[in-house]
Order: sequence, then C-alpha cells, then structure tokens
Amino acid sequence: MCHTPREHQHTEWEDPHGDSTPLLSSTQSKSWRVLLPPIRYVVVILGLLGCMVDYLVRFGLSVAIVSMVVDTGSPNTSLPLPDGACPAALNNTQHDSVSGEGTFDWTVEQQGIILGIFFWGYFITKMTGGRISEMVGPWQTMAVSLGVSGVLSLLCPFAAHLHPMALASVRLLMGLVQGPSFPALYSVLARWAPPDELATMVTIAYSGMSCGSLVAMGTSGWIIEHLGWEWVFYGGGILSLLWTPLWLAFVRNSPKNHPFVTPQEFSLLSLNIHVKPKRHVPWSRLLRCWRFLPCIMAEFASSWVTTLTTTEGPTFLNAQIGMSLDEVGSVLTVGQTLTWFAAFIYGRTSDLLTKNGILSKINTRRLMHTIGMVLVVLGLCGLAWAGCDKWMVAVLLIVVMVGCPSTLCSFTLAPMDIAPNYAGTLSGLLGLGNVSGFLAPVITAQLITHAGCWTAPLLLCAGLYLAVGLVYITTLTTEVQDWNDYDEIPSTHDNLNV
Repeated sequence: MCHTPREHQHTEWEDPHGDSTPLLSSTQSKSWRVLLPPIRYVVVILGLLGCMVDYLVRFGLSVAIVSMVVDTGSPNTSLPLPDGACPAALNNTQHDSVSGEGTFDWTVEQQGIILGIFFWGYFITKMTGGRISEMVGPWQTMAVSLGVSGVLSLLCPFAAHLHPMALASVRLLMGLVQGPSFPALYSVLARWAPPDELATMVTIAYSGMSCGSLVAMGTSGWIIEHLGWEWVFYGGGILSLLWTPLWLAFVRNSPKNHPFVTPQEFSLLSLNIHVKPKRHVPWSRLLRCWRFLPCIMAEFASSWVTTLTTTEGPTFLNAQIGMSLDEVGSVLTVGQTLTWFAAFIYGRTSDLLTKNGILSKINTRRLMHTIGMVLVVLGLCGLAWAGCDKWMVAVLLIVVMVGCPSTLCSFTLAPMDIAPNYAGTLSGLLGLGNVSGFLAPVITAQLITHAGCWTAPLLLCAGLYLAVGLVYITTLTTEVQDWNDYDEIPSTHDNLNV
C-alpha cells in the first residue's frame, strides 16, 4: 500500500558520485557564467539533443535497410493486405512495392531479427537502468550510454559486411547500452527542474524523441542518395560522440557545486537539494504502492498507440488507404513536427496552471491526460470509420499523434511526483509497459488477417487507451510517499508500516 506522505527532509547533500569538482578556476567560472544562459536551460537543451541523437542511432537501420538489401521483403510491410483495402491501395500495390538496390541478400527472417533484436536488449536494461543510474550517477550513465551507442553505430557497416548476425549482435549490444539512458535523464531532471518548471523541462527534453524521428525521416533519404547508406550509421555515431563531451562538460548530477551555476540559480534550485540517490530501495513498500501500477498500465497503452501510429502507420496508409510512399512520408513528417510543438505547449500550459494556482498539481495532471486521451480515442475511432478519404485519414492520424505527447505531463511525471529520490528506478519500472511494443504488431496482424480490415485493431487500441486512461485519472496521486526518504525512516517506524 502507499503510506502517508511526509515532508521532505531538507538536509545537505554530499554528492556520492564525485561530480562536483569545478572544471575551471573561480575567475574562469565567473566569465563563463556571464556567457552562458541559466545552467538548467543548458541541461534541458542537451537532454533534448541527447534524446534526438538516441532516436537517430536507434532507428537509423529502419531507414537504411531499404538500400542495404537486394529485396527488403516484408519487414517494413509485414502486415497482410486487407480484404477490405481501398481501391487505391489495390491499384498501387505493384506501383509502390519497395525493392532495395543493395548487395546484401538477407532473408526475411534475418531482416526481422536484425530490426527487432535491439528492442529485446533495450527492454531488459531499461527496467534496471534507472537503478543503475542512481547507483553509478545519472550524469555519468547517460554519457556512457550514448557514447558507447555512437561507437556501436560506427561499427554497424563493418558488421553488416561481415555477417547479418554480426550486425544483429551489434544491435543487441546497442539496445542493452541504450536502455538506461532515458531513466538516467529522469534522475538528472529531477534535480535540475524547479517545481514550477518541471513539466516544461521534461516535455522539452523528451520532445527530442519526436525531433529525432523528424530529422531521420527528413534527412536519411538525402544521405542515402548522395553519400550511401553507411552514412546513416556514421552520421548518428559521429553526432553521439560530439554530444557526449558537451554533456560531460556542462551537466552535473546536482546543482550543488556546479562550476557555472550562479548564486541566484542555485537559490532557485535549492528546493531540490533533498533529491538524492539512496543506497537501498524499499521494494516491499514500492510494490505495495498500488497507485503506481496504473502508471505502468498507462505506459502500456501509450506504447501500443505509438507502435500502431509510427511503426504500423505507414503500412496502414499505404496498404489500406492507398497513399503513395511520398504521401506517407509527408503525412508522418507533418505529424512528427506538430507532435514536437504540441509537447512544448502541453508542458508550458501544465506549469502555468500550477504556478498561477489555477489548478492543483493533481488536477493539472488529470487535465493534460484527459486532453490527450480525447484526441487519441476520437482520432482512432475516426480512422476506423473514415473510409477511403485519404486526406481525412491523414488528418485523423495526425490528431492521434498530437494527442500522444500529453502523457509527458501526466503519468510520465509520476516518478518525480511521488518519489523523486527514486525517479530513475520508477521510470525504469515504467518500462514494463513497453512490452506492448512487441505485442501490438502481432495482435494487429492477427486481427487484420481474421477481420480483413483495420477496424478491429483501431477500435481495440482506442478502447484500451480509454479504459486505462480512466483508471489512471481516477487513481493518480502527486503526493510524495514516505518511502521516498527510506534511509531516514527509523527502524521502529519501518516495522510499524511493513
């Protein structure tokens, strides 16, 4: 069960990760303070760029494989052509078939393994990555995660020429090392975001995911055409290695003793001094805190929608509606662009509502999730019954995509709301919901095969998102739980609440 919240214990924090050593002399530090914006803004911008680079490295293969193999086969068009497909789709089947011009004669099964094995490694380490980052240090963990990912991205072309399973092995390692990156960023932001800027900073940082997808779609085609598919991997790897030293130079685990923080900014962030990593996790208390379970369920539903729109969306638009591949690319580019801007709007609106006392924190979380839920559910239902009007379908799909980032202001903030000292651990546990990334494509394919159309998977997704959203809205809490200060709870108090 969740226990009665306690007041924070505002004690001085001696950083256990040894990251507070100034880089510059006091004179140099003062000159840098004049040149730099507030350091928390530098942290969030570098977080955004880190998320963008993470997605570029992660999804580069999905774009490059079209030009790597002789025939891309079915991994990108794995769903069967529905019996109820629109006439335009039936007419365009031959016209829009994709055939690669590469030299790798890989089977469909080999391509499927290469494309999917990353997410098995990612799923494994994301769950534990939050705790790893709290013990090692989130600043250090994220630097290692993206730095090593960059090196592995540079090795992908060599591995591909060596053997398809060599490339699969590199992708598995990439998934394993990237798993802790996002939970680590949670832990960093928990210490650098003032309470009235939390939602804004989180949404800006994690909007890098949409930015990365947008950059990948907008540049990969040009890169492949003019430089070759290898440079999709080289580009992502080089950007990762350029980002890493900037992160190491300008970010720390805590504002305390950061060489560039002004006294004014440190005073603003002084409320976060109590946020510190704990040596032990109160697992029994955490697991009995049933109000966190709907957050995992919400992540499951959100991941399902994201998989359906971004992974299966191109197949739906092409195979069901009959859009050309150029039209599909335009729709997804517009959708990702609007999603990126929507994330900023959700975050800033959320902070303004709480800062000005218009709504309480808990009701602001409810409002943001409700807005997104309405857009997603109505958009999915509209897609199910929109027929073959391709531009109406395009608008409805974009509506769904724009509704998705509202979750960055709802259950995504739960780790920081209820247990900021364990934000990394809890954000890793949210990753349990990502199992829907494996289930959604399989179930969607089965439903289309048996029903002969996309209506059933779209309505299933809408019903799942609505049901889970209602559970989350009615059960959420934003109160800091007493086990957040587990190390300070006296043994007698601990025994009374077991």
